[in-house]
Amino acid sequence: MGRRTTLKDVAREAGVTAATVSYVINNTPGQTIRPETRRRVLQAVERLNYMPNAHARTLRSRTIPCVGVVIRKNLAVPRFSQMAYGIQTRLELDGYNVLLLGNKRDSLGHADYASAYLAGRVGGIIFIGTENEGPDRDSLELLAKESAPLVVFDGQSPADDHSTVDLDYQGGARLITTRVLERGCRRVHYLRPQIETAQERLREQGVRDICQASGARLMVREMPISLSNLDVWDERYSVGNTDAGIHLSKEFLDAMTDLRSEVRPGDAVISSWATWTHYFRKVDHRRNIVYAELANNGESWLAADFYTRLPNYEAGMACADEVLSLMRGGAPSARTLRLANVVEARLDDVEAT
Repeated sequence: MGRRTTLKDVAREAGVTAATVSYVINNTPGQTIRPETRRRVLQAVERLNYMPNAHARTLRSRTIPCVGVVIRKNLAVPRFSQMAYGIQTRLELDGYNVLLLGNKRDSLGHADYASAYLAGRVGGIIFIGTENEGPDRDSLELLAKESAPLVVFDGQSPADDHSTVDLDYQGGARLITTRVLERGCRRVHYLRPQIETAQERLREQGVRDICQASGARLMVREMPISLSNLDVWDERYSVGNTDAGIHLSKEFLDAMTDLRSEVRPGDAVISSWATWTHYFRKVDHRRNIVYAELANNGESWLAADFYTRLPNYEAGMACADEVLSLMRGGAPSARTLRLANVVEARLDDVEAT
């Protein structure tokens, strides 16, 4: 491996001082550099393939141009990949890099993301947990003690020592249920997973709110998706159909078949998750049923008459905004993003083409 080109090498090549090279490549304010001198420096940088030392820059500026992102999600699922893209896009605008971090413990018992901050590898952390599960208590206490810039997404639990970004699940469920009942439905079948989290409680409550206010009858059914088989369900997006995934899909179809006998013409079927109405359409081809999904981001948008587009990309941008604010000395805040975009899929028009 050859010797790395240094700032002094560039200065020698351009016939200027090292300070002048530094002023040029860093666009240092308050310094007057002649155009000809600037041109010679930049040409020398190009000829020698000089790359500024990021570690040295960090030491001088006392800032770390990297944010650690903990994503305990399957990034093959559109929702989470969209969010990761939002984070990356926003951070790149300000010249920050993204470092994906895990949750394993080191020899001192610290979670990987906490160790990364303590070691100076990242200047802030965005934590995206699994189904309402935020950072562990020990890591939270350690990061709070260090005044680490931390943003927790979708924890549904505001805090004083770090920022939070959440989604208004209850408001989104109210909105889409209202649109469904405008079709004249008086009975609503709500499908939800066997998962007890704040998100699922808020979604169900939103559906209940509108059904109670309108006098519509609500029937809630839990589908065979739980925290124990969630990874198998999400593997469809990453590794395709595994034996376990095929078995789970069959179990899911069986549950939909059982539901078929309870659904009458003119009813509404609202599912908490994306793609579920697709399964029901597979076992029940009646057209005079209204289908809706509370969350869909391109997974299977033709299955439902209505669905709520989750602001995943925007949520990623919001998390990045919050962590940058904290890294620049801002105070922690709690932000909730509204789910105000209900999309109506016109299946008749699509099938007619």
